[in-house]
Amino acid sequence: MRRHRRPSRRRLLRSLQRPSRFAAVGVIGIGVNALALVLFTEVLGVHYALSAVLASQVSTLHNFILTELWVFGSREARRHLVVRYLAFNALNVATLAVRVPVLILLTEWAGLHYLVSNLAAIGITFGIRYFVAENWIWAGRDARDQVAVNGWYHYDIHDVARLKSRIALPELAAFNELEPVAADIILDRRRGLGGFLRPRIAIGSDGTAITYREHLGAAGVAFDVRLEQPIRVESNWLLSWSHHVLYTNVVEPLLRFLLVSRGAVLLHCASVDTEGGAVLLSAQTDTGKTSTMLRLLMDRPWGFMGDDMAIILPDGRVLSYPKPMTLSSHTMSALSDTNLALADRFMLAIRSRVHSKQGRAIGHALGRLPLPIVSINALVQLLVPPPKYHVTSLVDCDMVDESPLHAVIIMERGAPLVEDVELEQALDELLANTEDAYTFPPFGWLAPLLHFDRLDVAALRARERDLLRSATAGVWRGRIRVVGHGWSELIPSLVEGRVAPPQPAAGLARPRVPTGTA
Repeated sequence: MRRHRRPSRRRLLRSLQRPSRFAAVGVIGIGVNALALVLFTEVLGVHYALSAVLASQVSTLHNFILTELWVFGSREARRHLVVRYLAFNALNVATLAVRVPVLILLTEWAGLHYLVSNLAAIGITFGIRYFVAENWIWAGRDARDQVAVNGWYHYDIHDVARLKSRIALPELAAFNELEPVAADIILDRRRGLGGFLRPRIAIGSDGTAITYREHLGAAGVAFDVRLEQPIRVESNWLLSWSHHVLYTNVVEPLLRFLLVSRGAVLLHCASVDTEGGAVLLSAQTDTGKTSTMLRLLMDRPWGFMGDDMAIILPDGRVLSYPKPMTLSSHTMSALSDTNLALADRFMLAIRSRVHSKQGRAIGHALGRLPLPIVSINALVQLLVPPPKYHVTSLVDCDMVDESPLHAVIIMERGAPLVEDVELEQALDELLANTEDAYTFPPFGWLAPLLHFDRLDVAALRARERDLLRSATAGVWRGRIRVVGHGWSELIPSLVEGRVAPPQPAAGLARPRVPTGTA
């Protein structure tokens, strides 16, 4: 019998906290709106329909202040305070397209008092306003998830690489440190970066620094990467605001090759800790790793290590890389109805469509045209943030930092098949699936210009393969091909009962790097 681990009562109550506070602000705002409406209509003699518009501006300012301080006070939003107010105001103005007709309809046709009609109209638009406020205007991360030290966020990734950033990176929240670190990569903002309009994307390098500028100049994406010790990335306003694009399209590729130079592999795969050790699940992007991982965690007492990336050491150890999960509509079939609030499910239907495989295919097609593709991507990510959730907000499971490698499984769709995979073939596919995660611009243009420890990307890729060969040579490697999404039904029987790999020999320690070097 399949076991679904239900979210705890405390988590369910916590999920209702913000909507409840938002509703409370709305109730208070209704009183403010009603008072302003009476003032404009009865005292100043303004027609009630126009009064409703003016009163909405008064209540909007009031509601914004309470929402900012009380509802989302613990959340660090990506957007500036002024931008949030203008967006909040625009949202309320937009809902007038619904409110005013409802107000007139109920007052003129139904014969209700205009105050009663106004109350009904506000109630009808409550859900729309909360969905947009939660998932766009104040979209960001909870401040308690990460801590800045003197304006800098510090990340220590298993002592293998360290980052210092002016911009909060939710993907690295699990590695956030409360004390400063000697960084290998420093991320900073730079005002005015980008220059003037230009007819095409401009990428340059002098051997020590890479510059990237798009058509829109300072109004679009622009950044510099200085390949020194430590590596320095300076981004302009747009890339800094769109932290998901900054991390995924700039920082993570740098981390990948930095880790290779340190004797570790950042592999695109899901990783779960079983009774025998870590099992890696490798597949092309959007195949179904996340939904498979969720089903495994609900069905087995296994530990979560990551659903998108894992760090593989040559001595056969796997280090966790627990980024927030990006959910798709089909991923939701792996979850029970009570795991996500109704508001989250409503927005997921929209956001997952934009960030679906089809949506990314459109992005790749645009990337082949002479367009400012990274700027377009950054704006899309700002307007419709990707639907990301921490695994513990979806299922109850243990988080595991490190585990010996037990098995490697390559997931595919097609005619049902289970087979062993030879080492070199497995390496080809594992690395091809990793490359698949970095196909979106600007990585393809930057890669030929990168170098670490006097090694260019070709040499680093060769070392990456050698490191991965050392890690996976002594474990079972298999391929599972299914028609739909049934990998989770086969994986447990294939990996359970297999002999766990021997513990690393003495002297094979985790790579520890000199602080502040690249």
